[in-house]
Amino acid sequence: MARTLTYIKYELKIFLGSFANAFWMIGFPLLLLTVFTIAFSNIRFRELDLEKASIAYDEEAFMSLYFTEPPKEMPDMATLDRSRIENSLFTGQAMTKDQALEALQKGQIEAYVDKDLRLVISKNGINQMIMDEVLTTTKQITSLNLPLTAYDFDRSYVKNNDEKYSPIDTIFFSLFAMITLYGAYLSGGIGNRLIVREQAVALRNTTTPTSKAWQVMISVTASFIWSLFLIAIIVFYTELILKQDFFSMDINNIPLVLSALILGISLGLFLGTTIKKESLQSAAIISSLLILSGLSGLFSNDIPLMIQRSFPILVNLNPVSLISKELIKVNMLGNYSTLNASVLQLLGYSIVLIAFSILQIRRKRA
Repeated sequence: MARTLTYIKYELKIFLGSFANAFWMIGFPLLLLTVFTIAFSNIRFRELDLEKASIAYDEEAFMSLYFTEPPKEMPDMATLDRSRIENSLFTGQAMTKDQALEALQKGQIEAYVDKDLRLVISKNGINQMIMDEVLTTTKQITSLNLPLTAYDFDRSYVKNNDEKYSPIDTIFFSLFAMITLYGAYLSGGIGNRLIVREQAVALRNTTTPTSKAWQVMISVTASFIWSLFLIAIIVFYTELILKQDFFSMDINNIPLVLSALILGISLGLFLGTTIKKESLQSAAIISSLLILSGLSGLFSNDIPLMIQRSFPILVNLNPVSLISKELIKVNMLGNYSTLNASVLQLLGYSIVLIAFSILQIRRKRA
């Protein structure tokens, strides 16, 4: 045990002895977090001024839409004008299906409700989501043969809940997700010490009686310990120094963060054993993390929405998107419905990367 701790201490001293390593592993994420906080903290919970949804509807859907809110007084149904409708959520007029589809295509309306209360939209947005929720509730009441008074007329579709989640938080959680993978920067050097690439330390390690598996285990353990320490620094800095309430004391964060740390170390191990030059290794690790984070919303919270509409598979496969999405759901929404599947997916990525790394190490002997 003492021997193992000595080797881990040695690995950490080697890493911390480099100014570049210290900057990229500590200084850079703290700098990004500080800059983002200064730039976006004032608009995190800015009040949204939502306009009413502009819709068209089939005349047979009028009554269901009319009773979305309680009327001030019961109208005469025989003389009630069904050609137009307006309440606090939406405003619209009756159209034929062809007219409505043409209006949707031209951007004149945001949604069309047909006679079966099916919603037709041309793009996603908050108003479209509200209309979908309205129709879903209405259809449930109808299916259960409940009176229209069963509708929750006092429900607010845009009310802020206790979780205090803001759409701009996508940027911050993409940054946090990237930081959980920062162990890649440390584990990327493992290949240089195990595969002879004109480096004396690699030659010494390959000729020592100590097995390569044990050497890899020590290096990975050191990477994991440092990554865990980095996460603690980030949480402390965010919550106590920057005074930004992002993280909750939720035990479900643990499996998510641990699986993300393992993936980061696995990614670094893979790139370190695949790429020969150390400078190219660092460039590949940093650029890959920035690209994946950018696609998940690091530079704009509109980017993942655009990708979701055009190439949804990229969002589902991107590990940074996966981590940031689950961090938001756990810490802001208290939602754990997809947590287990996401953790298993991250661990699956790690197993594949580790397997390829071991093959590379075994093939490239001294």
